[in-house]
Amino acid sequence: MKRLVAVLLTAALTVGLMPAAFAAAKDVPVSEKAVVLRELEIMEGDETGALHLGRNVTRAEFTKLLVSASPYKGSVGDTAVTDPYPDVSHRDWFAPYVRTAVDAGLVKGDLEGYFRPLRSITLAEGATMAVRLLGYRDSDFSSAWPTGQLALYRSLDLDEGVAATGQDDLMTREDCLHLFYNLLTVPTKQGAVYGASLGCTLNVQGEVDVPTLFRVEQEGPVVVTGDWQSHLPFDAADALVYRNNDRATLADLREWDIVYWAKDDAILFASEGSQSSMGQMAGAVEGPVVVEDGWQSKLPFSLSDAASVLRNGAAAEVDDIQSLDVVYWGKYDQKLYVYSKRVSGTVELISPAPASPTAVVVAGQTYALETFEAQYAFSDLGAYRKGDRVTLLMGRGGGVAAVRALADDADSGRVGIVSALERKPYLDGSDRPYSAKVITVVGTDGLAYSYPYNWDKDDDFDHGELVQVSVTDGKTTVSKVSTTLSGAVNASATRIGQYLLSPDAEILDTYGDDTFRTVPPSRLAGVTLTRDMVRYAELDNDTVTALILDDVTGDLHSYGIMTDVEVASIPGMLAIQGAYTFDIGGSIQVLPINGKRYAVQKGPFCLMTDGQEVQSMKNLTALRQVTLSGSYAVHGSTRYTLADNVAYYIYDKSDKRYTLSSRERVLAAGGDLSAWYDKTDANGGRVRIVLAEVG
Repeated sequence: MKRLVAVLLTAALTVGLMPAAFAAAKDVPVSEKAVVLRELEIMEGDETGALHLGRNVTRAEFTKLLVSASPYKGSVGDTAVTDPYPDVSHRDWFAPYVRTAVDAGLVKGDLEGYFRPLRSITLAEGATMAVRLLGYRDSDFSSAWPTGQLALYRSLDLDEGVAATGQDDLMTREDCLHLFYNLLTVPTKQGAVYGASLGCTLNVQGEVDVPTLFRVEQEGPVVVTGDWQSHLPFDAADALVYRNNDRATLADLREWDIVYWAKDDAILFASEGSQSSMGQMAGAVEGPVVVEDGWQSKLPFSLSDAASVLRNGAAAEVDDIQSLDVVYWGKYDQKLYVYSKRVSGTVELISPAPASPTAVVVAGQTYALETFEAQYAFSDLGAYRKGDRVTLLMGRGGGVAAVRALADDADSGRVGIVSALERKPYLDGSDRPYSAKVITVVGTDGLAYSYPYNWDKDDDFDHGELVQVSVTDGKTTVSKVSTTLSGAVNASATRIGQYLLSPDAEILDTYGDDTFRTVPPSRLAGVTLTRDMVRYAELDNDTVTALILDDVTGDLHSYGIMTDVEVASIPGMLAIQGAYTFDIGGSIQVLPINGKRYAVQKGPFCLMTDGQEVQSMKNLTALRQVTLSGSYAVHGSTRYTLADNVAYYIYDKSDKRYTLSSRERVLAAGGDLSAWYDKTDANGGRVRIVLAEVG
């Protein structure tokens, strides 16, 4: 029995240490969730915008939220024709929502046939309605209600952030905010991400991609320089901020960043810019047009009069423009902005419906339709349907600008890391279910793509192996690849040795078989890359357009304080037991040794997992007596770059206790300041921990 408990404890700890990309999204602020639900018209505040998150929710109110988060929201009338229940009059404001929910099979009355609309909703009731929204019915559960429904609710992580835990606990509006946000991120019974039916796409962390959700509502841009905030229609200090599609703060913005904003919400969307990108701001950018026969006639000026060409963010010539490139132009400065990214595969889903499509799923990924042409092409008036094989032409906003039929001899040629060989469920053009063998790879953009592939054995390709997937004449072929390079990345991250580095290069840093994250080219500035650091390099002539790295940045790991190491040998045996106790992000965790020991001591350290279990731990290197200057720790005359998520701790020498803190409090503490890094900047490292010792 003790052995079983130890195994279960170790398994639980291992799951708790998995990277965010492989666990439920846990760090989404309430303010961001509120913005998402307000944008989707699921949960809105009162006339002042207040959400009253502490209030309990009635069954009537929950039903309105439920229908508003469903594909049936458009079918709700102004009034109900009949009384849905004896205690729900067709004159009640909530009657149309109750009627719609009843007709969709989402809600039921009690054993006496009443709905009890004004009674506060319990967790069991709310969870049951939520899983019905995902396509589950009561007949799917063999156990007595609500045991099975609550078990599924928890296994899908729908309970993330929800304070109500017992089945009879009453739900607050904040509980509902967490629940309905979580619903957007989980799979339905059929396997599709539920949020896709409402026009949501998810980022690599499994969170709703806010920049994509608000893309069609963005205004701007302005460039971060001078008095740029005065051009915004709201106070920037009150805004939610995203930079390069990641959650950020106003302090994270850099000079020359390009900033857009949402029309009706205080949200900033920034991307890394440079002085050269100021030309893009000189006049409005129009288009696009696809490079096909006669495309030049659609430009408002002669191609020979083009002032300059940027292709995928890099300087180019007119002769570099290729067939099926997507071209935009400056209305006043006559500059061309050209994009060549394409995605090929079979249309798996058009969402929310062909009548008014906003997104499409191809090769297992959801893409927003960012132009009217693309939306029309996938509508019931257009030419493309579910099951068609297509090539998506991606635009400057990262969404689909246009679509073309996939030629029989087309070759998608995507390089990625094997994630799985498996059978997946699909729906054909008539919505009939079927399954197919697929290979799933994680591409250089950090997204997972699934391709039909008739593998013989599920280990034909090793998990984590580097492959190229090509689709030719309707047949998927998979081959191993190994193309590397070496060289020093210059300070502006525009070159790697003799090669140019595209500013739009897709760069994936990896550790083990399951741990990865994308990094911008600027993250490699000043790093000297050796061949054993580069698993794959993609070249377009002399320009690097994609890289897969082998643990270059160290950003995949967790960093904190090892507070205790207890090791004990078992007499007469070689085995050792004990535990590591550590603080990561202010959370104390314990990892049993169970015979596996790491060369780590008390103090700032690095924890490395492969997505499944702990692989290694090591201490960080100390810099004593440092000062902080902007984004650097200064030691003597040398500057060390602070990590974007550097952790600040205060160590009280009197009670020997570490406390997670902030930069401001660490500087105000007045103690000896030290910085701890994993690797030098030249090797891709960063300062991970800043520590003030007091007392």
